[in-house]
Amino acid sequence: MSSPWKQLERRLPPLPGNSSPSLFSPNRTKDSPVPAVERPFSVREPRTPYECKSGILTTHGEVKHYLKENQWLVEEFVRENCTVDEVQRWFDNADKNKVYSGKKPKPDSFRKEHFLCPMDGEDIKTFLVDMVENIEDQENVPDILYQLSRIMAAAVNADESFLFMVGAQDDSLYLCSDVEDSIQVIPFAPILPGTTIAAHVAQSLQPVLSPDILGDERFPRGTGREGSLAQSVLCLPLIQPNGNIVAVLELSRQVGNSPFTTSDMQIAATYFTWVGIALDKVQVCNGLMKQREFNDFLLQVSRVIFDDIAAIDALSQHIMMFAKSLVNADRCAFFLVDAKAEELYADLFDEGQDKEGKPVFAKKSQIRFPIDKGIAGHVAKTGEVVNITDAYKDPRFNREVDLQTGYATRCILCMPIISHGEVIGVVQLINKIGADGQIMSFDHTDESNFRMFSTYCALALHYSKIYSSNRHCEHQLAVAKEQLSYYTSCTEAQVERLLNSWQKRTFTMPQDIDKFEFHSRAHVSSLCELFIYMSHRLFGPSYFDMTTLARFILTVRKNYRLIPFHNFCHAFDVAHTMYMLLMKSEGKFTVVEMLSMFIACICHDIDHRALTNSFHQKYGTPLGTLYQSSVMEQHHLSVTMDILQREGHNIFSRLPGNEFQQVIDQMKENILSTDLALFFGNHKELSKLLVTQSLDWGNDRHRLIVRSLFMTASDLCATTKLWPVQQEIVDCLYEEFYNQGDVEKGRGDEPIAMLNRDNRPNLAKEQVAFLTNICIPCVSTLVEIVPEAAPMLAGCKDNLGQWQLEEEGRTTTMWNVGASRVSNK
Repeated sequence: MSSPWKQLERRLPPLPGNSSPSLFSPNRTKDSPVPAVERPFSVREPRTPYECKSGILTTHGEVKHYLKENQWLVEEFVRENCTVDEVQRWFDNADKNKVYSGKKPKPDSFRKEHFLCPMDGEDIKTFLVDMVENIEDQENVPDILYQLSRIMAAAVNADESFLFMVGAQDDSLYLCSDVEDSIQVIPFAPILPGTTIAAHVAQSLQPVLSPDILGDERFPRGTGREGSLAQSVLCLPLIQPNGNIVAVLELSRQVGNSPFTTSDMQIAATYFTWVGIALDKVQVCNGLMKQREFNDFLLQVSRVIFDDIAAIDALSQHIMMFAKSLVNADRCAFFLVDAKAEELYADLFDEGQDKEGKPVFAKKSQIRFPIDKGIAGHVAKTGEVVNITDAYKDPRFNREVDLQTGYATRCILCMPIISHGEVIGVVQLINKIGADGQIMSFDHTDESNFRMFSTYCALALHYSKIYSSNRHCEHQLAVAKEQLSYYTSCTEAQVERLLNSWQKRTFTMPQDIDKFEFHSRAHVSSLCELFIYMSHRLFGPSYFDMTTLARFILTVRKNYRLIPFHNFCHAFDVAHTMYMLLMKSEGKFTVVEMLSMFIACICHDIDHRALTNSFHQKYGTPLGTLYQSSVMEQHHLSVTMDILQREGHNIFSRLPGNEFQQVIDQMKENILSTDLALFFGNHKELSKLLVTQSLDWGNDRHRLIVRSLFMTASDLCATTKLWPVQQEIVDCLYEEFYNQGDVEKGRGDEPIAMLNRDNRPNLAKEQVAFLTNICIPCVSTLVEIVPEAAPMLAGCKDNLGQWQLEEEGRTTTMWNVGASRVSNK
């Protein structure tokens, strides 16, 4: 180590014209020897030293110029010969008379008197808060850090401070310099080990305190600045919470001043840590603000796009408009993918026209081209993002379009719109326009933002296709429904014939129409007239509009399918049984209840498919998918409501509004109650009420379960008919069951015993169980409420006895109605 005197001699300001070249100048190599007298000089010294003719400073101008180029000498002189009050007075007088000539003054928060570091706890807190606020008020990171470096220098009484920004890409240091009140960042030196103290700190990420930089062997090149007078150097890295280094702050004290201490280092490190935290906070806040702006943009995109989701043309226009706005592109093209034809197509084009500040896209004849052609084709085929900085150097670019239009394509960003793993569209953006109006390349931020934007586009396009498909299906459904309504509605000629037959009584009135034993199969041709007869007996001849009633019953008949059991005859038998029960229950039900029960019975199996609920649920038929429970009952109800809504079919049109709604609501309950799975719960509840004698006809719930029992008993009326009729009906019912079993066998499944044609020998046994466990308990409870329904119970018991004989293998061919209804032999 050389003597202090020699070190001091090196720090004397150079004579005019004797400056040495920079250690890191372009003309100097890494291994160039460092002259013995050479020390990097401070950036505060003149870049072009002043030279006077005689070499001696004689005029005021020469002295002022020399001192201006060697400000450290002025500072040293002021510190040694002036007090702080004197210097402050100079500044105060200057502020009063100063007129700024276009230069922006430094913020008051960074004035010299504010640089002094407070030592009291509360003052330190206030100081740090102010410092953070100052950081938040700035926008440019180098500006922020440069101003704060002056505060740091004042906090530890440093003579000089130098701020180096760390390059994110090239691992180099960049010196921040104040030029005409603006901070410029200029290249300084690479970050290499064994060079300068700043490079060492940038690489090690650790602070360094060097009492004498000239004698510190770790840094052969010292501070790296020619002519530097620094002796004690404190160097700190600015590290963000994520571990990234942003800058390096170098603080120095010159020869003759006391070196930095550990306490100085702690103070500087504390403040610099706060600077890092505050800077990170600012950057995070800025990032959040940008993200918020982007989120607002996406929200606007969502609102606009999904508002016009039905129209593909409007949707395409929105996608193009927002894509241009997102990355500030000059032109945009949007292509949809036809996967079947392996082509791209478009009929909306950007010709660079604007209207009221918004781009206008021209609708023209559709163009198509193969998916393996051009840049857009490449993106559609591969799903890759293509970002081209020079279009004319890319062999995939087609120059013919530019030649034809005179438009110059410089850069291209072409990105796919992907839905469910497949490319459904391609957006091609051309020529990004910078803030200065110049064309610039698309960057990674543009790609990232567009990826997010393309997700919304994919959703919009996907649901647009779904919506269009749904609309198409709705139109098809409307046509099919209109067609179905035509073929499932009676004709006016049929209505006229029915009314004429009723008025002239051209049909035969059955003698047993007012008995429980009546069966419809012998009167198929006159069932509609008999329905009108029962309606008039229950409600009077003027309660319904005759034409509407005739039209309604004819359409209901037409909507029953020609199947073995669940046909219109069965529906009429159920309605007839309800007619008999209501006639025998005078005073128990309101007119609204009677209407809902009687009409529900004639409609309760409308459009039956001869398949059970379990079949629809097991095999996921359209009906089984549509309804989760009581599948066929839900369907019967739906068809009934559809008929009532047809023109000229609303038989309840004369009812007041409140009664109309009550009838509809109760019809829904009544039809759904015919699901035999619901019988057991209803029957148990009603039986308990009867046993405890707590049935309350004023209780809505009690009335509901009574209506449900009446519906089930009516639906089971076939079991109460005379034995020959019972046998015929059971044969028809089992034909439906066996047909379903055959279908299940055809699907490779084994049907349950009741549906298995091979199990026919056990039919009698199944009927005995059915009558014993369901029919007789149901009708027995019914008779407790309506004793006049005793013939139904007698019929059930008679049929039970006959099936028991069948089960035992005994003949029933000698059955006699008179004998069987007296004793069940």
